[in-house]
Amino acid sequence: MEFVEALQEFLFHQGFQKIKYDSKILWGKDTGDKLSLLEVVPPLLPGQPRIGLKQREEEMLDIERQIMLKYQKKVEHLLLILNKGEPDFEERKEAEKYPDIWFFDIKAGQLYIYEYQKSQYCGLESSLEPFSQKFLQQKITEERTELRRMLTPVNTILVLANVVVFMILSFLGNTTDAEFMAAHGAIDWMDVVEKHQYYRLFTSMFLHFGADHLLQNMLILLVIGCRLERITGKLSYLLIYIGAGLIGAGTSIIFTLGNNPNTVSAGASGAIFGVMGGLLYCIISDIIQKKRHRVEEIGLTGMIFMVASALSYGFFSTGIDNAAHIGGLVGGFLITMISRFVI
Repeated sequence: MEFVEALQEFLFHQGFQKIKYDSKILWGKDTGDKLSLLEVVPPLLPGQPRIGLKQREEEMLDIERQIMLKYQKKVEHLLLILNKGEPDFEERKEAEKYPDIWFFDIKAGQLYIYEYQKSQYCGLESSLEPFSQKFLQQKITEERTELRRMLTPVNTILVLANVVVFMILSFLGNTTDAEFMAAHGAIDWMDVVEKHQYYRLFTSMFLHFGADHLLQNMLILLVIGCRLERITGKLSYLLIYIGAGLIGAGTSIIFTLGNNPNTVSAGASGAIFGVMGGLLYCIISDIIQKKRHRVEEIGLTGMIFMVASALSYGFFSTGIDNAAHIGGLVGGFLITMISRFVI
């Protein structure tokens, strides 16, 4: 949880030290005459059982007494309950019995201190909200920056082209119907091999069988395509994408349609696997040449896992053109390798 990590750093700069006591992770600040303890309670994860405030207070009071006896020093404590939103009525009602509890809305960056709770604690009452607002503003800036980085020109145009083609075909007919798709540019044995309509190797890259097929492919392309484009540049990326897509379509004709001529094949999967192959080459190349990794977010292990997961999904699912995937992957790897020396 990024907010919790940032909060821990903030507490450290406020003079708190992380301490472990009775299997609990607490924060302590020694002011000379007393020791102030703070327990940060993060938001519940899905399926995580909720621990009542009564139990938490009893545990903290027990720790408080033990520390007081051990160090012969006055001890106080505070529970900082992190929520994703304002505390509801039940939470407030339960907390009325305990003055040593604050609620903090991490989505809005707002601290809730009610009349029955202590109003001050180590200056946190005046510093928590400014820290949180700064953190939230920084997150917004990072998200906008990441969005701009994701929307690289060539990759964005390719995604939009796929979406526009799908919308047009959806208006004209049923994109899940094989005959309809074959009539509008998908790959089938008779038209490509017997009638020599080789343009279908290209047009099929922009056709998808239904909204789910389109959505799955475009989400993957948005996430990984921008990374390869930033590394290779616009022209090289376009050549890798189109070239790998054509190779994927070619291997589909040879292996998939060759074994079952009645099959109709379409989709950007071959080109997308080509992007994976291109990224894989870039990562391996950086490792071999001992350069700074250009694909910081993924790494070799992550890339191999991504490729293996995508390929295994195809082998264990029906209606998936595995030949196009493998052909696109190998094609993207080789074209990226060649483009580094030619372009």
